[in-house]
Amino acid sequence: MKIVTLIGFLLFSALAVAAGMKTVDYERHEFRGEPERRSAELSVFVYDIPYFGACGIFPPLHIANEIFQSGGSEGGMSPGATWQSFQISSKEYEGLVQVIDNLDPMSLGDEARYTWVKYEFDPSFDHIQSWESWLLAVCEKHRDSYHQRQSGA
Repeated sequence: MKIVTLIGFLLFSALAVAAGMKTVDYERHEFRGEPERRSAELSVFVYDIPYFGACGIFPPLHIANEIFQSGGSEGGMSPGATWQSFQISSKEYEGLVQVIDNLDPMSLGDEARYTWVKYEFDPSFDHIQSWESWLLAVCEKHRDSYHQRQSGA
């Protein structure tokens, strides 16, 4: 099983390099202990941000940039991640989507924390402008199927 995971991670890394993937320096926060300094390609980073996707749905560019511009959160009593605020271009987003669409998140192993459900895409919500409104609308539609995918059903 470890060999299959390693092969998947190597293939994923090749896709990310081919896409010219941005690297993000950030801190991973847990409830207890000091933050852990990390550096990861954007496609790994998005699987290490708590609540980056809404109910397993990958955000559109303007919502992703709202999240990236926020600089994250230490999480308090929950896990968190913090980073220097940044934005990505539409070209970088297209490359990110291509990698995410082809990525088996389980291949990331310990590189990211939230890999149990592969991101899906639903462009029918792309017109919603605010992160909170997008999240609520997406979860209204996808919550049940997300929970089924989480449980392996």
